[in-house]
Amino acid sequence: MKFLFVILITFSFTISFAQKSNNLVRKGNELYKKGDYKDALTEYEKALQTDQKNNTAQFNAGNALQKQQKFPDAAKSFESVLESSNDPSLQAQAGYNKGVAEVKQKQLQEAINSFKQSLRLNSTDNDARENLQKALNELKKQNDKKNDQKKDDKKKNDQKNKDKKPPEQKPKDQMSKQQAENLLNQLREEEKQLQELQKQKIKQTKPDKDW
Repeated sequence: MKFLFVILITFSFTISFAQKSNNLVRKGNELYKKGDYKDALTEYEKALQTDQKNNTAQFNAGNALQKQQKFPDAAKSFESVLESSNDPSLQAQAGYNKGVAEVKQKQLQEAINSFKQSLRLNSTDNDARENLQKALNELKKQNDKKNDQKKDDKKKNDQKNKDKKPPEQKPKDQMSKQQAENLLNQLREEEKQLQELQKQKIKQTKPDKDW
């Protein structure tokens, strides 16, 4: 009997926490409708502190973050709903909103995955289908642009390498003009000395006159 009593008290506390959390969500929704997204987020966060499993509070917190252009945090909030909620409809909406947050961050591949996930949960969502197609087209356009840029860069590099001329190299045995003149002068000097030596030799060997 005591065991049953404990369970009942615990169950009563659980209901009380859930009610308090939902009241905070309703307060946050009123602020959200007025455009007061910052204060609305505060109420949603209070609701989550009271009941961490309140997926509605988590989803609405994501919306409030999205309105404040805090897209990375918004995406995380929607991801939490996708992971913890058992409601396919809420999960589909979370997947869609997560995709929008990722598009805002130019994370196209991630956005494509989120829109696909949303469509798997709700195949009749035309907005998700249209946004998926837009994201696919934009990603293809970016990839084509990157490929064209790579081709242009390769073409420029090829042309640059083609235009380059190898530096002229002098043959190892080729001497400079000055060296050639010096050598020629040396040969002339040697030839001159040789001729002088030859004259002296002839003079020495010539017989004396007979008087």
